[in-house]
Amino acid sequence: MLNIYVAIIAVMLLSITVSGGAYTRQDRSFVFILSVILVLLTADSLSKLYLPGPVGLWVKRAGTYLIFSGDPVGYLASLIYIDSWTSGRKDRAERFLYGMVYGYVFLNLTLVTVSALFDLRWFYDYHGYMYSRGSLFVARGVLNMGFCAIISLYIFLRRSQIRTNYKVVVVFFPLIILASGFLQVFVGGASYEYAGSVLACLLLFLKVQAHNIDDDYLTGLLNRRGFVRELEYQCSHYHQDHPFLVYLIDLDFFKQINDISGHQTGDEALIRLSGLLRDTFGRNAKIGRYGGDEFVILSFDHDTQQAEKRLEELRNRCDDFNHQGARTYRLSFSAGYAFYSPEIYPEIEQFFHHIDHLMYREKESHHALRVAEKHQTEEYSVP
Repeated sequence: MLNIYVAIIAVMLLSITVSGGAYTRQDRSFVFILSVILVLLTADSLSKLYLPGPVGLWVKRAGTYLIFSGDPVGYLASLIYIDSWTSGRKDRAERFLYGMVYGYVFLNLTLVTVSALFDLRWFYDYHGYMYSRGSLFVARGVLNMGFCAIISLYIFLRRSQIRTNYKVVVVFFPLIILASGFLQVFVGGASYEYAGSVLACLLLFLKVQAHNIDDDYLTGLLNRRGFVRELEYQCSHYHQDHPFLVYLIDLDFFKQINDISGHQTGDEALIRLSGLLRDTFGRNAKIGRYGGDEFVILSFDHDTQQAEKRLEELRNRCDDFNHQGARTYRLSFSAGYAFYSPEIYPEIEQFFHHIDHLMYREKESHHALRVAEKHQTEEYSVP
């Protein structure tokens, strides 16, 4: 019953986050945590399920194996979530702690699998349908709590990178899991660890996720602050084998849309264009509203040909939208883009200034073309 109640809460948090778009690193890592917890809750329920016959015993064993082999992934998911609130390169100590958690995940999977295959009974045992703890159960539980402490140490080392108003909640997140893990190991009888994990996620949702100030209130994309944080993160982790570029896209003639059709229609145009940007660039891109009618996209396209193909696809989507029934406005845009290189752009401001210059060159040509078309229309209309 505890698993059922906890699973309902986890599903609700997951559905709310996913329905909101889950565009930020924080959202995606939060979805990852909840997904891991739901898998482990399902496995825990299977391990407690009674079905007669060999199939029932196999289901119980499979559920137990998934729990023991997979629960350290929850610690890794927690670490990834905490890391999503920080930016900048990790120092040597931080990289070492991160590597320890990754190493423990794979070591635990290996040991649990070997124990299950060769019936070594290190972590758990079955006498018929009766489950019992293995010889290394407590040692493994203590080790799990140690890794919760490592996550807390990691937070301490990167505390200056976490926003002040979120710092207390993020710090207490692994401590709640640590306390529930202690109950799981030394008290037992219920899934305290998973219940504690969902409680910690609920606290994160109420105090952090639901008040994410990186979201744009109108479009649901990243706002300027959120995008700059994503860009700083990618620049600090740049590697030439994994290039990325930034597009700056400006909605053409936005002032005319507002003046002629009103600000509500202008807002609708921004929302429509933001939807086309999502459809064109996909979930892997970081898309933000930089301000007013300007949008920015950080994408991992590999070359100029692919970048031009993206823009052509966006133009086609705008054309399709413009031909769908009578519209009081049309969607068109001006764009500039550039691939990031720390050698060419030692400062992010230089990088953005270059892209902005390219975008405004195209915008001026669009306006010049619009003026020429208007003059031509006026000439034909003269009797």
